[in-house]
Amino acid sequence: MPHRATLSDMATVGAAKPNTALEVRPVGPEAFEDVYPLLQLFPTKRMSRADWYYTILGYPWSEKPERGHALYADGRPVGFIGTVVSERPIAGRLEKFCNPSSFIVLEEYRYAALLLLRALQRMRDHTMVYLTPSPAAHAMFVKQGALPLEEQQIVTPPLPHPLTALRHLGGSFTTRPEALREELEGDERRIYEDHASSPVARHVLLRHGDRRCYVVATRGVKRGIPYADVQYIGNRAFFWEHHLLAQLGLVRAMGTAGLAMAVDCRFLVGRAPPLSIRWKARRLYRPTRPEIAPAMIDGLYSEMMGLRF
Repeated sequence: MPHRATLSDMATVGAAKPNTALEVRPVGPEAFEDVYPLLQLFPTKRMSRADWYYTILGYPWSEKPERGHALYADGRPVGFIGTVVSERPIAGRLEKFCNPSSFIVLEEYRYAALLLLRALQRMRDHTMVYLTPSPAAHAMFVKQGALPLEEQQIVTPPLPHPLTALRHLGGSFTTRPEALREELEGDERRIYEDHASSPVARHVLLRHGDRRCYVVATRGVKRGIPYADVQYIGNRAFFWEHHLLAQLGLVRAMGTAGLAMAVDCRFLVGRAPPLSIRWKARRLYRPTRPEIAPAMIDGLYSEMMGLRF
């Protein structure tokens, strides 16, 4: 989440302002009108009202009514942190996850920002995943026990001639919802249904012979370069063996020519593709148990399914 402008002064909590009643409340979709004015203060200009609602409070995969915590001063909302929650099978059992997002506190109440972080600290039964921390937030979360999840992404250059490339790659792909619903099975079918309504996720099923690979990505722009930010890879060995086919499928899914592709390094199998570069992508997590390794955690069921960068 692009919240760097709001986190730089949140490292300490001073004395409360006199005669101010502060309260941290768990909030759900019913509190959107309260928190939306705060969300509009983020520097991103690409997020619509509907995007914010989906990303923070309206995502469909959890029945839990609480979707974040809001800080109120004398009954007025002055701060917020989203908690994008999910349950996923991982390392032998169903694990609870929480992706904190959109941490913001009005400047005159920054002294109370840690009250919101303390609400997160009480979620000890959730593996916490911090996908887009600012430098200041990164330092705070590390002090609270977070561990490195990722440091870099592998970035492949845009395909020069996509249609020509397809004739030489072999294999095929589909982005059609009806084909995805027909061919995906088990957990991947559920992943598709959970994220089919995402305003930013794009879905591609790669095929080569009798092998398949399901890929979910979102669109980003960095240094003026549009890229597909890969959030999930079903068959990682297949993906890297056929990374050009994957990139071509994402070009089609996103309708963007000249599209680069970015993949977190923890998903790499074998050597990085020729001509690829690496750029910084610092992410953290706080697992509930040591069996949960970084390579097990992807970008699904998180703020990445709603944010427009």
